[in-house]
Amino acid sequence: MISSAKRILIPTDFSECSKNALKYATAIAGAVGARITLLHVIDPPFNFPANIDGVLDYLQDNAEQHLEGMKDSVTQNESGKKIKVDSKIRIGKPVSQILEAIDDLNIDLITLGSVTENSSRKALFGSVSTDILLKSHKPVLAIPENITSVDFSKILFTTNFRHHDLRNLKKTADFASLFDSSIHVLHVSEKSHLSTDIKFRGLKELATEKKVYKKIDFHLKTGKDFFEGISEFVKDNSISMIVMNRYKKSVVGMLMEKNHTKKLSTYTTVPILVLIGDKEKGSS
Repeated sequence: MISSAKRILIPTDFSECSKNALKYATAIAGAVGARITLLHVIDPPFNFPANIDGVLDYLQDNAEQHLEGMKDSVTQNESGKKIKVDSKIRIGKPVSQILEAIDDLNIDLITLGSVTENSSRKALFGSVSTDILLKSHKPVLAIPENITSVDFSKILFTTNFRHHDLRNLKKTADFASLFDSSIHVLHVSEKSHLSTDIKFRGLKELATEKKVYKKIDFHLKTGKDFFEGISEFVKDNSISMIVMNRYKKSVVGMLMEKNHTKKLSTYTTVPILVLIGDKEKGSS
């Protein structure tokens, strides 16, 4: 659970967006008492020069200097308690090295910067960020490159009434309580259906019965496009973070597809937290 996270991983290429991710990670680490680990992966070129060892030594020395600079920027949390930060350097392909580090270092949360690309199916978040969002078995918080200030005040929890959405709503509530945030639970349906109304009311009643959170509202919205519905809600309600649930077959994967990107600019301006849902039977 993020609210009890012990270790937060920040993959960094020393870009501005990864520095933004560090700001968010620092805020969370200060609230939960977690340790931050900065990870830089050196991806050697295919055409190895004759002095490859010398090149790698240079790249590693340069990375160490940048990592020290990032560590020095994390001084203390709002209460004055110093946040523990360490750093790691790995050599290999970024995605595989990051995923291995998640297990090797017992990571509870990955916070990464996401930079918009102009082409490919990974246009919204950048190729490495997209792969981590889709493959990590731990929660991932993606911070867009143009965000400069940390804000958790209004959290949007999106739901399709999947099996573990209520469990993840509870996790979101635990996180929200750290920052006294409000939660807006939203389902967007293409058409109004009795079955949808029943599921929506059922989730609301369960959340109320289990006293999930005090500052929580539920919204059922009808619209032709699920993602556009979320985008409109984000703009109309000044949402500061979106929470999505990732199952084996889920909207998170659909969000990465190229045909959605032109009309979803909102997703490049608001952080997205992806929580893991168990793989459901019959999904593909």
